[in-house]
Amino acid sequence: MMSPKFSLQNVLDLRHGKVELLEIELGKLTAIHQETQDLHTSLKHYQESLLGQLSAAQTGDMDMVEINLLRLNILQINKHIEVVVLELKKQAREIEETRMKLVQAKQAEETLEILKRKRHEVYVAEQIQIESQAQDDIYIARAFRSQNGA
Repeated sequence: MMSPKFSLQNVLDLRHGKVELLEIELGKLTAIHQETQDLHTSLKHYQESLLGQLSAAQTGDMDMVEINLLRLNILQINKHIEVVVLELKKQAREIEETRMKLVQAKQAEETLEILKRKRHEVYVAEQIQIESQAQDDIYIARAFRSQNGA
C-alpha cells in the first residue's frame, strides 16, 4: 500500500523552491562580491604603482607637470578605492542578509520535512498494527475452526 499524500506537500514544495532561489541568489551575490574584491586588489596595485612613479618623479630632475598628473591620478584612484570599499561593505551586508534568509528558509523546510517523516512513520506503524490485527484474526478464526471442526 502506498503512503497517503502528505497534506502539506504544496507548502513543502514552495519552501523548497524558496531555498533553491535563495541559494542561487547567494551564489550570484558571492560571485559579484569576489569580482569587486578583485577590482579592489587591482586598484590597490595601481595605486602602489602610481605612488612608486611619483616617488621616482620627485628625485633628480623634477617634471612638475608629470608630478601634478601623478598626484591627480593618485587622488582619483583613492576616490575610486573609497567607492569600491563602500560597495564591498554593502555587498557583505547583502550576502549576510541573504545567508540569514537562507538559514531561516532551510529551517522552515526542515520543519515540514520532519513533520512529513513523522506522519509517514505513524502511517507505517498503523499499517503494521492493521496487519498484525489481521494476522491475529486469521489465527483466531483457524483456532475456532479447528476446535469446532474436530
